[in-house]
Amino acid sequence: MEKGKVLLIDDNLDMLLIGQKIFTRVGYKFISARTGQEGLEKAKHEVPDVIILDYMLPDFSGTQFIKEIAENEALEKIKNTPIVMLTARTNLIEDLETCFDFGLRAYLLKPFGHRELVNIVDNVIRIERRRRSSKAAKGSETRQGKESAPQDRTEPVDVKWFEDIRIAAGTISTLCRDLHLHENENLSEEQILMLQAIHRSSHILVQAIDRKAMQHNELKSKSLLF
Repeated sequence: MEKGKVLLIDDNLDMLLIGQKIFTRVGYKFISARTGQEGLEKAKHEVPDVIILDYMLPDFSGTQFIKEIAENEALEKIKNTPIVMLTARTNLIEDLETCFDFGLRAYLLKPFGHRELVNIVDNVIRIERRRRSSKAAKGSETRQGKESAPQDRTEPVDVKWFEDIRIAAGTISTLCRDLHLHENENLSEEQILMLQAIHRSSHILVQAIDRKAMQHNELKSKSLLF
């Protein structure tokens, strides 16, 4: 059985041939594209489980490609498709942060091993499937709870701990990123994957805290009006 569907976007023909060989060998369906626009079209029609994206393409940078998916309504069905970016440049910290804000799940610095690439893809797909399964289960529980339980009319809780948790999560995210960038040669493959996962999770936590704090402030403002 196929493990999933991989779309590799790279203008290097040798990289596409290598990608086809290594991913079909381990059980993935492999799709390729040589430009960003071709990649978007194939992603829209094929809906892959993961997109592997070279940062430097003839028509898009990695940042432009990821923002296009996030902002283009015509690409709605692939907005949550996880993206793994490949880059030979180590001076893209600002661009990488922007990419993570728009949905990047992991990146890999060139040169890298074939097994390393496959491991990252395996992990990204596994995490995404678990996330979707958990979201679906929570949605079902929420619907059942609304049907069976009375509506909660309690006032919003004062959450003064938002700022402390946000600072802690942001610090963890920054430390993991810096350790990965500056100690990459001294880390094992497992440690790199763990750092990437912690960096991404803490980054998501910061965003979630910001959203929650904003919602809380809006509710508090409305309650003062009445």
